[in-house]
Amino acid sequence: MYLYNNTELQKVIMNEIEKNSSCLYHVLFIMDIKSILPKNEKELKKNILKLIDKYLPFQKSSIKFASLEKVVVSSYEEKEKIEEAIEIFLTEAKKTKLYKDISIGAIIREKENKNLEFIYPQAMKALFYAATAGSWQYFFYSEEKEREFFRAIKKFWEFNEDISPSILIENKNMKNLFHKVDQFDPVTNLPTYTSFLQESESYINKNEKKNIAVFYVDIIGFKSLNRIYGEYQGNCFLSSFADYIQKHPSYIASCRVYADNFIGVFSVPDGADLEEMVESFIKKGSDFLHHEAHHHPKCNLGFICGVCAVDNKNESIYSYISKADAVRKSLKPSLTTKGGVFDEERKKLFIKKQELHTRILSAFENDKFTFYLQPKVDTRINKIIGAEALARMVENGKEVMMPGEFIPLMEETGDIVKLDFLIYKKVCAYIKNRMEDELPLFPISVNVSRDHFKNPHFVAQFHKIVSDHGIDPKYIELEITENVFVNNLEDILIPIKKLKNLGYCIQLDDFGSGYSSLNLLKTIPFDLIKLDKGFLGRGEISDKNKILIKGIIQLCTALDIPLLCEGVETAEQMDFLKKIGYFTLQGFYFSKPTCVNKFERIYNENLLTA
Repeated sequence: MYLYNNTELQKVIMNEIEKNSSCLYHVLFIMDIKSILPKNEKELKKNILKLIDKYLPFQKSSIKFASLEKVVVSSYEEKEKIEEAIEIFLTEAKKTKLYKDISIGAIIREKENKNLEFIYPQAMKALFYAATAGSWQYFFYSEEKEREFFRAIKKFWEFNEDISPSILIENKNMKNLFHKVDQFDPVTNLPTYTSFLQESESYINKNEKKNIAVFYVDIIGFKSLNRIYGEYQGNCFLSSFADYIQKHPSYIASCRVYADNFIGVFSVPDGADLEEMVESFIKKGSDFLHHEAHHHPKCNLGFICGVCAVDNKNESIYSYISKADAVRKSLKPSLTTKGGVFDEERKKLFIKKQELHTRILSAFENDKFTFYLQPKVDTRINKIIGAEALARMVENGKEVMMPGEFIPLMEETGDIVKLDFLIYKKVCAYIKNRMEDELPLFPISVNVSRDHFKNPHFVAQFHKIVSDHGIDPKYIELEITENVFVNNLEDILIPIKKLKNLGYCIQLDDFGSGYSSLNLLKTIPFDLIKLDKGFLGRGEISDKNKILIKGIIQLCTALDIPLLCEGVETAEQMDFLKKIGYFTLQGFYFSKPTCVNKFERIYNENLLTA
């Protein structure tokens, strides 16, 4: 019996594969044999060959011995047949009671796979996974299995501080493997965003003549799935969605950007219409979601997809991702699966947003953001009892941009958090100046955007600003719009309770404008509710709205929650509200939001227009 060393064995296997290159499949599997018998070469070989001949009777197969314990079998059968035969082989070998254990690692090579030099090392890795999984195991090599294995090893070392640093320092190969593992998302096994960018740009640069498009996908209803069925089921869904994307016939590369957002790069067949391709992607995606609905019947799942064609290979992929993302955002909010392509109309809007974003960044840099104050009035005494701070962007010294023009974009880009903190500091500085000048103080309310509740340190950071200015929290009120609470109720409850415990007044803003919920009033301990101006309209209040307003008053009175109505524009509206018991009001009828100097004149002299 001839025993091959590793180099010889790989050479023999390579020659064999090349001779049989016309075969559709090639499977290489390696057996690690632990025998109960003494190491008698002749007897060992005889027994193992007998088992192989009987239970692994493949055509065109060959058997090589690398050692008395290691046997390499090369075959040209389909994976399913090999798997079935291996299971029978292990069962029968165990019955002989001649072996303590046999582990088998295998690798399947399809005809189009040209990476022949990796076949033997990958089969050896699969053998290693099988041997560490327990007795009488077999594994087929896969990149996913390799990442899972080294992720588990890495986690083990991270929890064993005494051994991990020294091993990691000494073993450069292991460090390289761990680095490779870190390039993949542990939930979906897709590349990380950074790896995806490198892979995609490399592909685009090498395939200049191919038509390529970037897809940006956002799953609808995933937060509900996570909340109802738990994180494990949520991760299983994300993994399944990643598999669905990869099975697309035009798939090139993809990644999960964060949470339930995916980016994919796809080839566009010559002559194909991108709009039709997106429609097909959406239709197949709907079929996938319909199947998933059986596992998650309590959730209404869908996805929206923004797509942008790569029309200039010299342009960075970041640009195309941004454009596809802009299309995605334009499709929200949506409760149904839909897609859209970056076209001329969207291009104009995209350029307009880019120009506005440049102006916003310039305003931050040049301190062009300020706040205006709009009075809150107690109509029983016809006096200002507080104010709301509203952001303004001032350009060229006098042109004032209204928040409706820049806030939506800032919410998209995340700049809203920076703006809020800037306004908090400016408002606190204003109150501090009044304190130092020994002027009477009044509470000022500031807005709290949704993104703040993603920051676990928000409460501490906000309170530090107020404390550093030496201000009593009762003079800073926090307004939170009701749409912030959609899908976030439990996450927001904890920081709100912390803020209340610190002495801040928590107000529900724009009540009735969107997703009103009585459960919200029951769960969140609001100090005040601001009724949305939409109930009043611009002139006479409709009969239906009058009924609703009266009902809300009765409800809040029963719950002992004070009310403020904003958007009051006429004397008739004010008279109706006062008549039914609404006394704290805000709106243009009393005063528009004005600069601080003008507000102080109104406040000091009680110059309300009413």
